[in-house]
Amino acid sequence: MALICALSFTASGQIGSYLGPGVLSRGAGDIGTRSGQQVDLRFYFDVTAVYDTGIQPFSVDAKGNLVQINGLYGVQADVGAYGSHHWRNALLGLDYKGNYTHYENNSFFDGSSHNLTLGYTYQQSRRIVFDMQVIAGTSALGFGAPGFYPGVPVTGNTDQVNTPTSILFDNRIYYLEPGMEMTFQQTARTSYTMGGEGFFIRRAAVGLASLNGYSLHGTIRHRLSKTKTVSFTYEHTHYDFPPAFGQSDINEGLVSFASSLGRHWSFSVGGGVFQTQVQGVQQVALDPAVAALLGVSFGQQTFYHESYYPSVQLSLAGRFKTSAISFSGAQQIVPGNGVYLTSQQQSGSVSYSYTGVRKVNLGLSANYAKLAGIGQGIQDYSNFSGGLGVTYNLTRAWHVIARADSRYQQIDIVGYNRTGYRATIGLGFSPGKVPLSLW
Repeated sequence: MALICALSFTASGQIGSYLGPGVLSRGAGDIGTRSGQQVDLRFYFDVTAVYDTGIQPFSVDAKGNLVQINGLYGVQADVGAYGSHHWRNALLGLDYKGNYTHYENNSFFDGSSHNLTLGYTYQQSRRIVFDMQVIAGTSALGFGAPGFYPGVPVTGNTDQVNTPTSILFDNRIYYLEPGMEMTFQQTARTSYTMGGEGFFIRRAAVGLASLNGYSLHGTIRHRLSKTKTVSFTYEHTHYDFPPAFGQSDINEGLVSFASSLGRHWSFSVGGGVFQTQVQGVQQVALDPAVAALLGVSFGQQTFYHESYYPSVQLSLAGRFKTSAISFSGAQQIVPGNGVYLTSQQQSGSVSYSYTGVRKVNLGLSANYAKLAGIGQGIQDYSNFSGGLGVTYNLTRAWHVIARADSRYQQIDIVGYNRTGYRATIGLGFSPGKVPLSLW
């Protein structure tokens, strides 16, 4: 934060749309915006009643079956801040939400969740722009937790720690992902970007794999016109799964095209290829003679798996005076969720937000994701989630807040099918001239 402030007050220039239409940076970007519009920094807190069902802890019962917790009810306190701030040649975007939940009928599952997304864009000169971003947080919930609502993937800009399939079990997780990149504007049409990020995830459950990793990338962009941009990105990513579950190296080449469609709509499409090198440990059936000798039927062996997969990224976004809508889809390589490690993920999402001039904020989202583990020999995992949130102004400072979320998880062959729901309703405080916008 001190570095950000120092850079901000040595400003001399003006931030422009240097990446081209339909392309966001890894800096401030859309962080802190609401309904497609930038808003001033705003703080809030609220107290709500909460009801949870379908919680999936990392534990089994006396018969060896997975435990599922239903019908938890209690109270939740939230605090947060969002918005953006402009300097002469810099932009800061902030989105933070934290909460503490107490369940009246089972305090064992009491806990807090926090998610911070902070982005900063600084234009050093007419040709050089720096982008910095950090994502950090902790949660014990796989859905309904801050930071895990479906979002809009940006071509060449997918974070590793906030994916819809990051949490399979409702068990404590800690995550951090800082990153930085620099863009050099060679001409009014051509720019070069290079950067990287590190990331880690720590899962409290001993039987789940954690994650260390880094990613390095470089991009060449060329603006064909005021409304069209074409780019090529190369990215190298490394995953390591402590304590000793294996590691992966991924190389990706991606060609993208982005364009504005009139004043309100923009879209991007990208296609390319992933090359993956996966090393790990898998369970194998032992030869009957060896099994009889050792008294066990299964053993473990290391494996190395090299393969190629197509890479696809699509997005369509509309931004209007009081609302925003987006559609997205992707096929990409992700670090999994502690059970599924390096995986091919197919995903799609839709989101809509509306912030009225006087009274109402509405947010609606739906997401689908499917994981196929690379080299693990396990069945595919599917995740469906969706949510609806509403805030209504009683006065300039007091707001009624309500939200409902649902999650469905499925692994076909083993018959794993679980559905969970979450509902909250309460009262919030946040002085302001426009409705409190949480989604």
